[in-house]
Amino acid sequence: MSVDGGQRVMVGTTSRAITAYGGAELLRETMRVVGVVGAVDEHVHLKARARGLSEARFVAATAESIALGARCLDDLVTGRGDAAQEILRGFAVPAPQTAGTWLRRFTLGHIRQLDKALAQVQRNAFQAAGVAEVTLDFDSTYVFSRSKRRQGADRTYKKRYAVHPLLCFDAASGAAVHARLRRGRAGASTGMKTFLTETLRRVPAGVAVRARFDSGFYGGPLLEQLERAGVTYLCGVPLNPNIRGACRAIPDECWEPCLDKDDGEVAEFGYRLAEGRRFRRYVVKRIRIAVGEQATLDSGGYHYWVLVTNDHQRSAPELESEHRHKAEVEGGMRELKANFGLHALRKHDFMANWAWLLLVCLGHNLCCWTQQLGVLAAGRHGGDLRAKRLRYRYLVVPAMVVRTARRLTIKLPAGYAHLGSFLRALARLRALPAPTD
Repeated sequence: MSVDGGQRVMVGTTSRAITAYGGAELLRETMRVVGVVGAVDEHVHLKARARGLSEARFVAATAESIALGARCLDDLVTGRGDAAQEILRGFAVPAPQTAGTWLRRFTLGHIRQLDKALAQVQRNAFQAAGVAEVTLDFDSTYVFSRSKRRQGADRTYKKRYAVHPLLCFDAASGAAVHARLRRGRAGASTGMKTFLTETLRRVPAGVAVRARFDSGFYGGPLLEQLERAGVTYLCGVPLNPNIRGACRAIPDECWEPCLDKDDGEVAEFGYRLAEGRRFRRYVVKRIRIAVGEQATLDSGGYHYWVLVTNDHQRSAPELESEHRHKAEVEGGMRELKANFGLHALRKHDFMANWAWLLLVCLGHNLCCWTQQLGVLAAGRHGGDLRAKRLRYRYLVVPAMVVRTARRLTIKLPAGYAHLGSFLRALARLRALPAPTD
């Protein structure tokens, strides 16, 4: 029965090639530009199979499905049943059982191979975007397990079993530059030395790097590693009695207003770690304790936030504002969990979950790179589209696939509201060359 009680609507089927994901062609053009298939073919070599999809096709089909909204392996059934996309793609999406078996075949060596392939893909994306400077935001997050039997899942202070991956995001595009799965009991900075080295290899030579960290990563070895690598950093500093004392010793006339906040003042001081020899630049923000709020003896009537940096060009208010915007990295982690299947672990094997993490990040990155390289903006004032809105506007578009004169044509609805933006983005992506290395 219709909504207004009118004529009954009948349901039937058709053998014509119809798809709900007409915008998936944008994702495949993005994959071509960043060289996903070539990189995986070159670096990833699991045990040879007598038949079935190649490793590159497994990665491409699964990442595309994740970008379109698949949040677990069972969701691959939807993409597998889309005959029109199979025609356009040239091969089918793997069945959930087949994909699960494929993920369980990963060893640490295979993870390194996939990591190497994705590093090459990330460099290609930076080069395609023509970046001269990148800002990298580092953070970690807990991904909860539905069972304590998952390998690597430990009980955390949140009273749940979880793993604790390290993540790094590109501030400009929102893409996940690098990811590493760790046990749940790993500290915030565990494995940071090698993770930072691997992340910097994902940036093309000659590109200036700025890195931002929260206070959980603060430490002399990290700062020295960044300085040796020529990276400009802003790192949060945990408050200890010495740091608080240095903050309170700053004269009132040295404080100046925050750059883009109504409350708060900023100043700076020099400080040397007990185990180090170098004095570094520390920037501190203070906000007066509100009336009626409990004060402490060592606070002096203020709340303090401190960061350390090796940037001696920008002013203290500029640096404080820049580091405060590092909090946008939380949005990237929320995206991975809410829209790309990283909300929970479903596989028992640690390496299978690590491989799934990398595929989730690739699916997320395809959405980010499609916007960046296709110049898709949100609303009148521009800005990045979250995955839900990107899918709603540009990816989940009904279409019919027809073959005429030996050519495939995607026919979109004539009344499609974003047809102009879609066609312009597709033209921009097709104008970009594929990587040659």
